[in-house]
Amino acid sequence: MKIKKGDRIEEISLPKIDGTIFNLSETKGKKVLLTFYRIAGCSFCNLRLNEFKRRFQEFGENFTHVGIFHSPINNLESYMNKHGTLPFIILADESFKYYKKYEIERSLSKLLAAMIFKAHKIFPALIKGYIPFSIKGYFDIAVTDILINEKGLVEEVYYAKKDIADHFSFDKIKEFSL
Repeated sequence: MKIKKGDRIEEISLPKIDGTIFNLSETKGKKVLLTFYRIAGCSFCNLRLNEFKRRFQEFGENFTHVGIFHSPINNLESYMNKHGTLPFIILADESFKYYKKYEIERSLSKLLAAMIFKAHKIFPALIKGYIPFSIKGYFDIAVTDILINEKGLVEEVYYAKKDIADHFSFDKIKEFSL
C-alpha cells in the first residue's frame, strides 16, 4: 500500500547499525522525517546524510530523522562509519520487507535519469569516499520521504518522481521541523 497524507504508519521494527532493534514507535511525540533510501554505498544517499549531519542543528528540537537502507547491517555499518556519529537513526531493511509493504518503487529509468542529470553530484561523493564498492541490495530504488507529525500521522509523502535521488528539499524539511 502506498502511503498517503493522513495515514498512520504501522510499527516498523528494524536493526540499527549496532544490531539493536529500533521501533518507529520510539519517535512518538516527535516530528519525523522517515526516508526510504537506496543501498548503503549510494553516493547520492550518503551526500544527503552528510548534509543532514552538517545542518542538523537547523532543525527543530522536537525533530528526528529515521533513514532506512536496503542493505545488510555489516555493509550499512561500514558506510555509515564514514560519517562519524550521526544525530539520527539509520536502519537496515535487508529483506526489503518495508519497501515492499509501502510500495517503494524500483525504476531503471529513474536510475538512468539520476546518472545523466545528477552526475555532477557524484564527484563530491567520490571525494568523500561515498563509493558503492559493494552493492548489496537493489541499486534502482527510487527514494521516498515521509513527514510524520507528533501525533504519528503522515503530513506529507514524496515518492521520487524525476529520478532515484529525488527528495523533499532541505528547506521543506526544515520548515516542517520547526
